[in-house]
Amino acid sequence: MFADNDLISRRQLLRQMILALLGAWLLFLAGEICGHAQNGLLGMTLGFLLLACWILALYRCEGIYRHLDSYVGPGGRVAVIIFYLSFLVLTGSFLLRKVSRICAEYLVSGMQPELLSLLFLLVAGLGIGNDIQRRARLAEIFYPFVMTGFVLMLLLAAFHIRTESFEEPVDLSAIEIAGEGWRTLAAGAVLAVLPFLLGQVRQEKSLKRPLLEGLGKLWLLLTAAVLILLGTFGIGGIARMETPVLQLMAGTRLPGEFLERFDIVWLALLLGSLLFALGSLLFYGNHLAKMQGKKGRIFRLVLGLLIYAGSVAGGENGIEAHYLFLTEWFYLPFFLFLTLVLWAAEKVRKMKNTERRE
Repeated sequence: MFADNDLISRRQLLRQMILALLGAWLLFLAGEICGHAQNGLLGMTLGFLLLACWILALYRCEGIYRHLDSYVGPGGRVAVIIFYLSFLVLTGSFLLRKVSRICAEYLVSGMQPELLSLLFLLVAGLGIGNDIQRRARLAEIFYPFVMTGFVLMLLLAAFHIRTESFEEPVDLSAIEIAGEGWRTLAAGAVLAVLPFLLGQVRQEKSLKRPLLEGLGKLWLLLTAAVLILLGTFGIGGIARMETPVLQLMAGTRLPGEFLERFDIVWLALLLGSLLFALGSLLFYGNHLAKMQGKKGRIFRLVLGLLIYAGSVAGGENGIEAHYLFLTEWFYLPFFLFLTLVLWAAEKVRKMKNTERRE
């Protein structure tokens, strides 16, 4: 089942992708989409379609990304990698800040978020190493539990739906739909690292199917969560909540009043997915820098310290206030532009080679 020679299977790639994205999207993206009701749902679907197109483009350019020196030179490659690393640090800082603050409020009341951040970073970083197969095995172990748990939670939460909540009038707006589509695309900006990893996936068959299948599963679960949230709280209720998904699960119960604090189970599932995502960011950073052995361990430590510093810097006006803007209007445009430029450069190179042969 597990590949040799430091390669992973297509299924392992799909499971890592879902585990790393699902928790964060349910927690941070679902509420934003709900705030725009039908416009949000249509915009999210548009965003997933754009994300699918981008993933296919990244897949086609996989060989180009792995040989950046040939297209942008050694100096250009270093600059691109530093840019990617800065995004991973920024994303890790945002994730760590949000998770530690939420857990300090809902899970371990009274503990300082800064201390929780250190603990979460330590847990996320344990056992990462440089071995992609190790992460693949972790994904194989945790994926069935996390996915089954999420599906069960959403099914139980669906019993709270009130049909009258869907009767609130909402005017369709092309601007809102486009805006939500762009935000959804920005939420998937971390997938820009995919081309650097695809070379370590066994390609006995095309990777298009697992990549699109993973994206489709994420869309289905996120759509289900948004519909349940809208049917439970309505647009007005969601507008007053910071994390609607947590409020939804706080009121979810098993039949017979068994397990009163069922929201703790839900939060544990979310935390598992979020910690896997945080560990993935550390792994991707180490993979991009191509650090091995002792240097790799030191580099991961430095990366972790930068993520922690970013999560605590500035307090309420720090990473949380600026991350979404920087991702949507700085990092995402660069990643899309780089994909387009590299694709065009490869086309030009092929045309020149064809002309020479003729």
